[in-house]
This record gives sequence, C-alpha cells and structure tokens, in this order.
Amino acid sequence: MSSLPFKMVSADSHVVEPPDLWLKRIDRRYLDRAPRIVHEADSDYFVCEGALSERQGIGLVATQPKWKNPGLRGFGFAGRWEDVPPGGYDPLARIKEMDLEGIDGELLYTSFGLTFFSIPDLDFQYAVFQAFNDWLANFCASAPKRFFGIAMLPVEPVERAVAELQRCAKMGMRGAMISIAQSPGYDSPLYEPLWSAAEDLQIPLSLHVAASRKGFAYTDNIFADFSVGFGPTMYTITAMIFSGLFDRHPRLKMISVENDASWAVAVLERMDDRFEHDQGWAGFANHIKSGRVPSRIFHDQIACTFMRDKTAVFNRGIIGIRNLMWGSDYPHFDGAWPHSAEVLAGHFNAVAPEEQVRIGRRNAIEFYNLPLQP
Repeated sequence: MSSLPFKMVSADSHVVEPPDLWLKRIDRRYLDRAPRIVHEADSDYFVCEGALSERQGIGLVATQPKWKNPGLRGFGFAGRWEDVPPGGYDPLARIKEMDLEGIDGELLYTSFGLTFFSIPDLDFQYAVFQAFNDWLANFCASAPKRFFGIAMLPVEPVERAVAELQRCAKMGMRGAMISIAQSPGYDSPLYEPLWSAAEDLQIPLSLHVAASRKGFAYTDNIFADFSVGFGPTMYTITAMIFSGLFDRHPRLKMISVENDASWAVAVLERMDDRFEHDQGWAGFANHIKSGRVPSRIFHDQIACTFMRDKTAVFNRGIIGIRNLMWGSDYPHFDGAWPHSAEVLAGHFNAVAPEEQVRIGRRNAIEFYNLPLQP
C-alpha cells in the first residue's frame, strides 16, 4: 500500500530486454552479432560486441529476491534470467506491480542498452537501437496511459539521428536518450538539426547515467566512481548552457536522469558567479545572447531525476520546484522498489503537499506532456 496521498509518476524506470529481443528483431544482416543472453555455469551473461561491457553478468537486474528482502545489499554481477522480475519484460506483470506500488505511469528506459553508445560500428549500432525502439514501442502500446517509452537515439550521423527521432515520435515515444559524451562536443554546429527536430517534435532529450560513449570511471575505486557518477552529465549540461545551445533552441528540453539532483545546488550558483566575474578574460567564450543567466536557462529548460536525494529535496528552491522529479529505477538492484512510496515519503519532511505532488507526479507529466491528470 502507498504511504503517499497521491499516485506517483516515475520519471526513471527500466525495462529488461528479453533474451531473444535482438535475435527476433534486428536487421538480418547483423543476426550473427545480435546482442543476446548466454547461459554459462557460473551465471547468465549479456553479450554485445562493441558495448562498454561486451560480456556482463546480469545479476544487477536479476532482482526478484528484493520482493522478500527489500533491503538486500548482496547483489553482484552473477545472476540468472529466472530471477529477473517479470515486470521488466511483461507489460501485464508490470501493471500489477505499478498498482501495488501506487505508481500511475512510468517513463521507461533500456537496461542492457545503457552501454551501447560505445559501439564503434555505427551501422550495427543503429540496427541495435532500432530493434530496441520497435520492441519498446510495442511494450508501451499495451498500456499507452501507463507506459511512456524513451527511445535510444544515435547522434551520428546527425541525419540518421533526426530520422530515428521522427520515427520514434510517430510510434508514440515520449523522449529520447542520447550519449552523455560525444566527439565533437554538443556545442558543435553539427548537431543543430537534432536540437531543432527535438524542439519541433516536443521530445525531451535524456542524459542517463552510464549511457555514454565513454564510461564514468575516473579512478580505480568503484565506490568513488559511483558516488560522483553524475560528473559527466554535470559537465555536459554546463557546457551546453554556456555554448548558447539553449538560446538558439529555447523550446528544447533536456533532462539529467539517475544522476540524482543535488549536484545542481552548487553548479547553478557557481555558473552565475563565473558568468558575472569572468567576462573580462573569458568573455570571448560567451555564447549566451538571450540576456538570461545560466541558472535561468537551467530553470527554463532542464530537469533532473532523483532516486534517493534528500539534499536535493531540501534545496528544491535552488534547483527549482518544477525542475525536480522522482524515479523508481525499477527493477534495478539499487531501485526504490518494492517500497517506492515509503522511500519517496521519507524525503518529504516539512514539504508542502502541493510540492510533494509536483516532485512525485506533476513535474514528469508536464515535462513530457503525458496524458495523465496532474
């Protein structure tokens, strides 16, 4: 039972791709290279040529034990497909779980595909993305007022990116995920057609943690890397703002996903401070022409999701009460489920009821223009 007086909308949830998704759907030219699950003595592995993790144990999505022990901390890479929650790949099972959790709707992201932006063969990558997008659109069609798909979008060549974005919009996708890091960077004029297409289609673009051509490992310590895993997205969004991208595309929406949100507390003030004080020596790099300060651009066009981030909720006035939205991360090992409402309610000490509804429901509906009552 939900411990909140309203039904939530998750701005960051996941499907888990069935073992035969790409075997059934990929362009037949790439069948021998199709991503797949293989069964070995110690674990089931997900295999994809060119991904950041070409061979990865599936234990972090094989999370059914959380139903019996929500506080379980013992997940590792070893796991079996039989322990993947059925709601990850079966829409009917998913609806039942959402009802139990008090969740009205979910924005749905890939699981295995988070590492696919590194695939060097761009034709193969495109075929992989298209097959996933087709499957996800079909999944969402099972409950079009509960499931809202986030497409996987290649960003090069840009003509292909625009065409795939248009195709996914026609299939009903509500958003599209792009690589966090790209070369050349997103300040390049090369990507202008993509930003224009996203504006015209009213499709927000997502920067999801770990979904990048590069990994987010900067040290030899996984605790350190995961603790500051928001770093690449923080840099990308900050660079986008100072590049003038959002001035040139004032209707473009961008969202930081599963990076939590408290990183913005310091960055917003610091961007404005540097913008004010560094014009003398760094003014040659100023591409912001709208008269807006960087924090205003952020508040107008950028949002952040969080899973557990009491610091962000406490500082919601700085981040922006309309810029902050919750996500369950279902069915990943560190997700809030199966007690999502209790986890979110724990963030709401001294938070007014109308602001609770904004963070837990309304902001996602408005940001993605979802067919749900706010």
